[in-house]
Amino acid sequence: MRHEVTQGGFIFRKTLDNLLYSLTSPRMVTLSSLVPVLTKQPYPPGKPKGWLPLYTMVTFRPDINYATVKAKALRQSAVLTRAIWIGVTLFGATMGWATWLTRKYIFRLLLTVY
Repeated sequence: MRHEVTQGGFIFRKTLDNLLYSLTSPRMVTLSSLVPVLTKQPYPPGKPKGWLPLYTMVTFRPDINYATVKAKALRQSAVLTRAIWIGVTLFGATMGWATWLTRKYIFRLLLTVY
């Protein structure tokens, strides 16, 4: 575990999780506005909405059972995997298109060097 959290993939995933969590959280609230709500009910009833990092679901949310955490983590992982593949594909297509557009310039440049 200690070795895994130092890997680039884990750090990237954690950063992406936190970014998506901040984008999908309902709104920023202050502690003073939370006090009346937290004294009555810590979390709204029903399934959690929005993006939740795995660490947050497991550690800080006692209202979420393990089966829900597992299902939500699998869904979120699938979304991230698809998004990464789409990003890599778009990046590759863009680089290929840019190379195709500049092929004459690159060819002339190579001919003048040699």
